[in-house]
Amino acid sequence: MKKGILSSIGLAFLLLSCSPKKPAPAAASTEPTGGALMTKEIALTQFNAAQFAEGEALFRAKCGNCHKLHQPSAFGEERWNKVLNRMLPKAKATEEEGKLIRAYLIANSGQ
Repeated sequence: MKKGILSSIGLAFLLLSCSPKKPAPAAASTEPTGGALMTKEIALTQFNAAQFAEGEALFRAKCGNCHKLHQPSAFGEERWNKVLNRMLPKAKATEEEGKLIRAYLIANSGQ
């Protein structure tokens, strides 16, 4: 009897410890990140020409590895933000790489 109860408790503990955890809510931040929304104004004021050049190189390397690249002006900032939120994790871009790619594309985005 004791063995059955202990087995049940052990199984319950194992199931609970392996269940998916809810992520903690992110703190509000004004700093753009790889997954945050960015505006053209933020990109143009917080990043410089060298960072845009690095973002372009990363865009070509990370994104062009899998498919044909769109011109930055092909989409507006809202559309680029949506695309990048979905694609940067697939490209295995780090947070810093994501910031630079996003800044380059948003700064050069269409209306």
